[in-house]
Amino acid sequence: MNNILKIAGVAGLLVTAGVSVASTSFAGDTLPAERQAIVTNLGGKAAAVTYWVNDSKGYEVITTVDAAAEPDAKPVVVRVSAVLQPGQQQVISLPGPVGREGTTLRISRVADRVQVEKVSALAY
Repeated sequence: MNNILKIAGVAGLLVTAGVSVASTSFAGDTLPAERQAIVTNLGGKAAAVTYWVNDSKGYEVITTVDAAAEPDAKPVVVRVSAVLQPGQQQVISLPGPVGREGTTLRISRVADRVQVEKVSALAY
């Protein structure tokens, strides 16, 4: 069963990434358009692929994260979805290896586009 889930997760990442690849650095650039993949390197072999589609309730933002908690651990694939209105954001926090800080993704709806930022772990 684990192999099926792993294969499905990797296939989902490949299909999502196949839509189109963009960098998460958008300073001065046009933000990615609908259905355009935003690939964020999370360090090591970990990555997140985010894209959005215009839904009747807002922009449905889908993020697939392929990561492992420890360097030698098996990868964990997680898919997160949220509907965002203009000005709203979604925060995805990923734990780091034991004794190290994790990574946080901030996904924001900016007018008619979506922006993904990799930020240091948030303090609450």
